[in-house]
Amino acid sequence: MKLKQTVTLFAPFIIISIIAGCAFANNTIEAVPANPTPESPPSPSQQITGNPPFPRLGMWWPEPYEQDHHAIARYDWVSFFPYQEEHVASIKAINPDIILLNSTNACELGYNPDPDADPGDNAEVLAIPPEWFLTQVGTTLTQDVDASTTTFHIAATSVTDGEESFDLFVVGDAVLIEGETVLVKAVDTNSKSLTVKRGYVRPAAAHNSGTRIAAHISFWPGTWLLNLSTLSPTAVVNPTIGAEQWASYNARVGAALLANDGWDGLLLDRSDPNESWLVGGSTARTIDPDQSNHLLTDYTTFDDAWNAGVRQYEQELRRLIGEEKILFPNWGMNNYDLLNGNNYEGFPLDNGDSYKGSWRQTVFGTLTDVGNYTQWMAQGKSPNLTMIETYEDDGGPSATGDGSYHNPCGDDNFVPNYQKMRFGLTTALLNDGYFGYEINTNGHGSLCLLWFDEYDNAGAGRGYLGQPVGAAYRTSNVMLGDNALNGGSFETESDLDLWDLWADDGNEATMELDESTASVGNASTHIHINQTTGTDWKISLSFAPVAVISGTEYTLSFWAKADRPRELSSWIQKNGSPWDGYLDFSPVQLTTAWQQYEVVATASDSDVHAIFEFGLGQATGEVWLDDVRLQTGNLDLWRRDYEHGIILVNATQTAQTVDLNGTFHKINGSQVPSINDGSEVSQVTIPALDGLILLGETAVSSQLSFLPTVMSD
Repeated sequence: MKLKQTVTLFAPFIIISIIAGCAFANNTIEAVPANPTPESPPSPSQQITGNPPFPRLGMWWPEPYEQDHHAIARYDWVSFFPYQEEHVASIKAINPDIILLNSTNACELGYNPDPDADPGDNAEVLAIPPEWFLTQVGTTLTQDVDASTTTFHIAATSVTDGEESFDLFVVGDAVLIEGETVLVKAVDTNSKSLTVKRGYVRPAAAHNSGTRIAAHISFWPGTWLLNLSTLSPTAVVNPTIGAEQWASYNARVGAALLANDGWDGLLLDRSDPNESWLVGGSTARTIDPDQSNHLLTDYTTFDDAWNAGVRQYEQELRRLIGEEKILFPNWGMNNYDLLNGNNYEGFPLDNGDSYKGSWRQTVFGTLTDVGNYTQWMAQGKSPNLTMIETYEDDGGPSATGDGSYHNPCGDDNFVPNYQKMRFGLTTALLNDGYFGYEINTNGHGSLCLLWFDEYDNAGAGRGYLGQPVGAAYRTSNVMLGDNALNGGSFETESDLDLWDLWADDGNEATMELDESTASVGNASTHIHINQTTGTDWKISLSFAPVAVISGTEYTLSFWAKADRPRELSSWIQKNGSPWDGYLDFSPVQLTTAWQQYEVVATASDSDVHAIFEFGLGQATGEVWLDDVRLQTGNLDLWRRDYEHGIILVNATQTAQTVDLNGTFHKINGSQVPSINDGSEVSQVTIPALDGLILLGETAVSSQLSFLPTVMSD
C-alpha cells in the first residue's frame, strides 16, 4: 500500500495554507507517498471527459513536491494550495483532462505565532482590519495602557444571561484590542485584570480607557475566524473601493487566485452554514457578531446573517470568475445555482453517519441549509464535482493544540480500513459523484495517496464499471417488524383516541379526524397549532407505551403535509422524569402536498414503557398526518447497476444476504483476498456498514429506481 521512505512535510504560512477543518500548517507531518506509481501517463480511458466512467475519484491537497506526479494525475480532480501552482503544468501534461482546483477559505486566516517567523508568514492576517475578526463577547479597558503594559484593567471578566455565566477571557486566549492581539497569561476576577503577552502576531500599541477588548475565536489551531456574516462591521482596505465587509474583500482575494489559466476553479473550504455551532465547538464561549459586547441568548439571527453572508460571498466570487470556472464548497450551503457540487467531508464516519446527520439523511434526506448527496447531484452546476470524502481516521486537532498529527500511513504495519473505504466508495456510486479516501483531515492527500483494488479493478484500468444503466434502488431482501403505533392509520375516532395531543403553558393546539383528505384510506389526523413559543416539544402528538430495545434499529414512516413549508421532528423517550431520550429521528421538512417520509434511528437504551412523540411546536399552522408506522429494522440495503457490474451498499447495522438475480464475479485483487477473490457469485452477504463491487455483463434491473418516499435521518 505504500513506499517505505519517510519524508517530513512543512506547509508554508500563507493565507490559504491553514484551512480550518481541513488544514495542515506549521505542523511536522510524516508523509508517505502510497503505492508504486505508474511509469506512463494514464490512458485516455482514465482521463476526465464530459461524462467520465466510474468509479470517479477526487483528492484534496496531495504534496506535489514529494509525491509522484503520475500518482496524482490518475485522479479525476485534485485540489492544491496556491503555493503549489508551479506543479499545475506538469500534472496537466500527464493528464490534460484532469480538473485542478486552487484553494481558499471562506472565513479563516492562519498565523505564525513564532516571534522569529518570516515577515511574509503573517502578511495576510496583519492586513486585516480588526473590525472583520469574529470575536467573542468582550468588555472595555478601565485604564489607559501604553505599548508595553502587561496588566490590563477591564470592566468585567464574565457576562451572564441571568441563568448561566460565561467567561470573557481564559488563559491562552488570543485577545483582540484595536489593531493589536495580546495573549492572556492570567485572569484575576477579583481585581478585574488580565496579565497579557503584548504584540502577539499583531503589533503592540497604546490603547485608551474605554477601548473594546475581546477574545478571538479559533476552530483550527493557528487560525482566527473572520466574520462572514452580514452583521460584520465594515472597514476600508482599499480607499478606491471604500468601506466593505470581509465577504467582499475575501471574494476579490479568492478570484485573484485563478489568474493562472491552468486552474479550473476554486475550492471553498469552511463555507458551511449556521456558524453558531462554534459555541462549544471551538474556543468560542460566546459570539459577538457586531462587536457590540452584547451577549446573545439566541443565535438564530446570527445564523441567518451568516448564511446570507455566505451567499453574498459566493455570488461575488461567481461574478468575478465567470460561469465557466468551478466553485466547489466543503459542506456548503445549498446554493445550487452558484456552486459546482458539494463536498461531504468525513463521511461516512466510523458509525456510518456524517457530521450533519445519519447515513440516510446525508444521502437521501433532509440536511437543513446544506442539501443531501442526491439533491446536489441533481441540482449542482455542471461540471458537478460532488464528492464523498471518507477518512481512515475521523479525529481532528484541538483548536488550542499545536496541530501536530502522527500519520499512521508511515507505520510499518499500517493496514487501511478497507471496509470503511468500500462503504464510502459504494455510497458514492449510488449516484454520479466522486469519491476520495484519505488518512485524516489534518493533512489530507499529503499524508498518503492511498490506492485500492476497487479504484481500477486491481490494475486493469480506471473507469472499468462504465456508465450506470439506471438509478439506485433498494433490494427487497430486508423485512421490517410489526407496527408498534396502534391507530396510526387515523381512519376512525377510535384510532385518534389512542393518541394524545399535549401543549405546554403558552402553547395551544387542537386535533380532529379529517375525512376530507388522506394519503392512505379515507381519513387522516388534522392538527391545528394555534399558539406556540417556538419549541418543538412544547406541542407534541404522542403514543404510549412503546417498547424499544437498546442497539436496535427502528424505521419510522408516515405521510404528512402542512398548510405551509415547515419542520416536523420526532423522537422516543422515557415516559416520565428524567425524560431520557432513546431515539432521535431528526427533523423532516413538510410541504403543502402529501409526501411519505421515512427516517431511521438506533435505540440508545431499552424501555418497555417509552413514549413516541411528534414535535409540532416550532411554528403555528396546520399539519396532517396519516399511516404512521414504527417498525424494527432498516431498509437501507441498496444496489445500482452499471454497464460492466453492480454495486451493493449495506447501510444497516446488521449483515444482509443479497440474491443477485444473476451471476457476477468479484474483483480479483490482492489487498483483501477474502473479499476480492475473483470468485463467481449469485448471492453475497454484506456485513453491516459495508459495500461491494461485483463485475459482470450489462446489468439491467426491472426494479423501480426509487421508492416514492422522502428519506431522511
